Amino acid sequence: MKNDELLSQTISYLRFPLIVGVVFIHYNLAENGFSIHGVKYGLDNPDWYYHIIYFFSGVLPSICVPLFFIISGFLFFYRKDFNSMVYKQKLRTRARTLLLPFLLWNIIAILIQASYKLPFLSSVFPHANQMDIILSPERLFNTFFAYYENEGIFVSSVAEEVLTEANRYPFPINFPLWYVRDLIVMVILSPLIYWMIKRCGLWFISLLGMVWFFTDSLIFTEGGYATSFFTAAFFFSSGAYFSINGRSFVECMRQAKYVPLIYLPLAFADTFTKGADYNVFIHESGILTGVVSAVIVSSYLIEKGTVRVHSALTDSCFFILALHILIMSNIGKVLFSILHLPDSTYSMLLLYFFVPIITITFCTLTHVFLGKYLHPVCNLLTGGR
Repeated sequence: MKNDELLSQTISYLRFPLIVGVVFIHYNLAENGFSIHGVKYGLDNPDWYYHIIYFFSGVLPSICVPLFFIISGFLFFYRKDFNSMVYKQKLRTRARTLLLPFLLWNIIAILIQASYKLPFLSSVFPHANQMDIILSPERLFNTFFAYYENEGIFVSSVAEEVLTEANRYPFPINFPLWYVRDLIVMVILSPLIYWMIKRCGLWFISLLGMVWFFTDSLIFTEGGYATSFFTAAFFFSSGAYFSINGRSFVECMRQAKYVPLIYLPLAFADTFTKGADYNVFIHESGILTGVVSAVIVSSYLIEKGTVRVHSALTDSCFFILALHILIMSNIGKVLFSILHLPDSTYSMLLLYFFVPIITITFCTLTHVFLGKYLHPVCNLLTGGR
């Protein structure tokens, strides 16, 4: 298989497994369980339960967003001389493919959140009665771009499950779309990134990598926007470096063929040292080796014909990213109630694995349906992907 074909197929194939990982990140029942009518479930479990969930929600999928950024940075500069005219053209294109879907999906999240206050839904979502809506330019901006809890248009005395991750890090209200928000920032900064790579090469990438590696542990320990910014900057710029220098990141990473043997011990070490002060260094090292391992393993499987690209799955990735968080929690609650599951470790583990699968299936089928019968709507929501 030619290098260009292997590169293209590897990028296409990786998209769906990576989005599956993102979905599992956002259904981490080990952190807070879930609540139905104010009653908490899934809080008292043995250690092995938390190890399993952390492994599949905190360790393995931690490579997903960084690898998405690498792919985005690589494709942004792929086979084009970067100049002011190209930059303006890319800004216009990304306004349609990134900014418009970003705004639309956050508006959908706002409408869903506001609908919980309707009389016939407020009994199902009792926290809505303790939620006020305050409209102001600052709060509206926060809701779309930098949502800290109770700093957006929705103000509640009760913490929302969907916003628990916003305690330290600012997200849009549809919080998986922080990736799109930061990708938009990288696109705006692309002339600076291009200039720094041309002038400084690997020194620039190495500096960003060191800042990213130590962001949470030593530099910005209180959280904030810096963590997501430097994640985007380092990995987007890494992908850009390969592209600007005319090199395939797949071909380059395949040269480190023994890295997967290093990644597995790091992944298990990350799992069993969670909570330790030094775990952050193991975790970040696992992300670096995991990204390379995913590319190596995927490209070899594609080359041997063991796996192949399914367009229906690949094309639905952005739709899954934008929709899953809006429905997944409620799918879990409905299943728990309808099946009359006991509040036990095995019930929670069953929900943990099946709810993301059901959510992904629903999102994929919905995307296929919209693409077939409501193509203009689908184009708006996905930026023409």
